[in-house]
Amino acid sequence: MSIDHALVLVEDWLGTYITRPHSLIGRPGPVCPFVEPAQRMGSLETRVRLVGSSPSAALMTELMRCALDEFDDIEWKASNPNLHALLVVLPDLARDSLEVLDQAHAAVKSESVHRGMMIGQFHQDCDEVAARNPDFAVSRSPVPLFAIRSMAVHDVLFLSGREDWFMVYATRFGSRYWKGARGVDPVLVTQFDKACAAYGIQPPAVAT
Repeated sequence: MSIDHALVLVEDWLGTYITRPHSLIGRPGPVCPFVEPAQRMGSLETRVRLVGSSPSAALMTELMRCALDEFDDIEWKASNPNLHALLVVLPDLARDSLEVLDQAHAAVKSESVHRGMMIGQFHQDCDEVAARNPDFAVSRSPVPLFAIRSMAVHDVLFLSGREDWFMVYATRFGSRYWKGARGVDPVLVTQFDKACAAYGIQPPAVAT
């Protein structure tokens, strides 16, 4: 696949899927609520990386780690960190090698979380499911890619399953809940409270 064709497909995917509502997502609003505002503010950065048709998991992991560093170094046009997003498109990654993208994501996710970032992989056969609908494979895309964005308050849905991840989240956002949770989605409040109970976390331990 040519680079130009891949970028056209990604742009169409963003416009017709990622920035639109979907009946299976389990909530109102677009699949990703941050992409359209990020595009409007000029803070959706896209990079193309040629990795070959069958790269090693080690190469893909290193590429992701370098992208985390690049994310930190970008001079973002929007001051709101929720609108900072980096897409890394992999147009020459063969369909029968997509598992290396999943493997690299698994290897790098903890590092990204501890750095205050969220990283996700997208490809034609991705099995990642929506946080509010485990029957919906939400991360399917026409071209292999991965995305990095700043951690946001709704990420409790993705980070409550591991204590170390949740502690990073709670350190950043715990005060939003312990100060009355005004304006926070009740689904997030429930998930946060369950995680605190599961890990024996009391407000003074991580409140900021």
